[in-house]
Amino acid sequence: MKTKAEIDAYLAKIRKTIAESECAVSSVELRLAETDRLLASQGLTRAQVMSMQVSESQRQAVNEELRRRGFDPLEEDDPWHRPFTAAPAPSCSADDELAERREKFGMMMKPFQL
Repeated sequence: MKTKAEIDAYLAKIRKTIAESECAVSSVELRLAETDRLLASQGLTRAQVMSMQVSESQRQAVNEELRRRGFDPLEEDDPWHRPFTAAPAPSCSADDELAERREKFGMMMKPFQL
């Protein structure tokens, strides 16, 4: 059986992890908002950028510009010169997702069961 001090220390660690996670999520949300703003200033959306296909001639032009600026060129197998594609939508239903979340939550809470 764990002492109250051990439980309090463990809960403090969890609270710290949650606070750090919330900070990371906030940072990502700010970056997404800034990206959306910059794209909008160019008349684009994230969906449009994700659907763009990068040609070989475009990749070569980018490599020339990178060399001119003193950077290493993109390699043939570099993922950044491949066409951008969106991740496929998950094939599970909302009920499946809810069941999976409940299972994960149950496993996470197992140490706290009496």
